[in-house]
Amino acid sequence: MILAPPLRFRLHPDDHAEYGDGWTTYDEAALVRLPARELADIEREIGMSIRSMLGRSRKGFADADLAQTWVARRLAGDTRPFAEWNPLLLLADWEELPAPAGDADPPEPPSSPAPSEE
Repeated sequence: MILAPPLRFRLHPDDHAEYGDGWTTYDEAALVRLPARELADIEREIGMSIRSMLGRSRKGFADADLAQTWVARRLAGDTRPFAEWNPLLLLADWEELPAPAGDADPPEPPSSPAPSEE
């Protein structure tokens, strides 16, 4: 399975009173590293398998987008039940996460001059 890079989203201002106005990270790598029983709990809550959610979200299905945003919030500590999660998803802002500082490959060290023979 090829995982999508981490993204973050911020809900539409009409949702801020209910859900808050900050950014939330959606990270598939963090999701697939959850223990099996926690994944099973999430699947029961969202009514679909994790694999189905991943595939459907890539195709833009609203049920999967709703599930992935709820999962991201759950992983961030939100305890709201999925049945109460109903934001204006098509109006949310999404963006790629900025690369962490120091994540780039370091420059090549300068080559040493050949030892001189005396």
